[in-house]
Amino acid sequence: MDQSWRELRLVAAAHAVSTFGSFLNLVALGLFVLHLTGSPMRTGVFLAVRLAAGFVTGPVAGRLAGRYRRPHLMIGADLCSAGMLVLLVAAPVGARPVVLYGLAVVLGAGQTLWGVAMRSHLPTLVGPEQRTRANGLVVTVRSVAMLLGFASAGVLVGWLGYHVAFLLDAATYLTSALLLLPVARRTAAGTPPAAGAGPAGPGGGHPGRLGLLRVVAPVVLAMIAVRAADAFGSASHNVGLPVYATLVRPDAPATFAATFTTAWAAGSLVAGRWAARRAGRGDRTGRGGTDGGPAPAGRGGTDGGPAPARQGGTELPFAVATCLMSVCFVLAFTGLPLWLLAPVTLAAGAADGYAEITYTTRLQAVDDDLRARLFGFASAAQNAGFGLGMIICAGLLERFTPLTVVGAAHGLALAAALTFLLVHVRLRAAARRQPAEVTL
Repeated sequence: MDQSWRELRLVAAAHAVSTFGSFLNLVALGLFVLHLTGSPMRTGVFLAVRLAAGFVTGPVAGRLAGRYRRPHLMIGADLCSAGMLVLLVAAPVGARPVVLYGLAVVLGAGQTLWGVAMRSHLPTLVGPEQRTRANGLVVTVRSVAMLLGFASAGVLVGWLGYHVAFLLDAATYLTSALLLLPVARRTAAGTPPAAGAGPAGPGGGHPGRLGLLRVVAPVVLAMIAVRAADAFGSASHNVGLPVYATLVRPDAPATFAATFTTAWAAGSLVAGRWAARRAGRGDRTGRGGTDGGPAPAGRGGTDGGPAPARQGGTELPFAVATCLMSVCFVLAFTGLPLWLLAPVTLAAGAADGYAEITYTTRLQAVDDDLRARLFGFASAAQNAGFGLGMIICAGLLERFTPLTVVGAAHGLALAAALTFLLVHVRLRAAARRQPAEVTL
């Protein structure tokens, strides 16, 4: 147990360093592309290529993480990202536009592969009963890294210039890879992920994409759909925030946007710490955390199909947190004074962080040989929702106010979460009544 948690802390530290690098280059590269090309459209194309690469990589990442050792894939993604950033700095000026699009592909694909491999690997690392605690720790350190990345990106670019900022960014990926080396060495001595025996496809092998959707519990697919709608809503406030900040604080839009994002990240940090501590207290008292502990014998497997009542530990908190997040984000665009905006945005971040923890914990409950592919599919769905949201909401902001656009997009997420919540509550109630009816 102690060894597992030491390795988890290494993975969490690597995730924090890698996330810092991702948010640093998200800001710095956007500014650099605009500076290099002078074209907002080409800047948008760069971001679209990065998102598209993440979307396409999702299913591929799931297959790779199910077949190869996941820490090795994470290290490979880090090294590729670092190499492309160094290449961008070393490339001649005339070649940099081409290198930029290659970098967009590598960063988008690498980030997706890293996330799928990490989330698939955590239950193997700490055990099924520790999933919530581990996910809480990951969300906590990622939130800290996001705060630092957002806060330092503009300062680093302004003080050090683009080239030094990119080299510093490359160093974060190299540091992440170094932190993962002890985990990779221990994993190399164990059984590769593909060795597990799970549900077979028509030819005796692993199920195809449609087979995967048939094997996992319907509630998991519904949660992925809600999360994709949530990503669509998140795109609206990401696109709408610069416009809204310019409208409400034309004298200092950057300060307003920084306050908004900082409060959101702080809320996510609070959610991660609370979930980890709550799960830890449950472990010490023997009651389990949000996972609810291992299922009793005869109550179905980890995919949750035959035991809907038992698997209610994460679904309901996920739906409630998603609803709260959407409502708070819409409220944040209603012109609230700063003293009220900060706690509302913090609540949105806390709800968003907790929704992610419960969502990830539930997906990690499937069998190990299916888990990686399921995360790959889920990653593709989220990237699709976010990408469509960026395109559609950016177009709508040309004609409508930020409140209207954010309200409509998060209204879609709210409707999806409420539908999931109501249907799931009714199914759980029906499952509880069924044994009594049989007894009569």
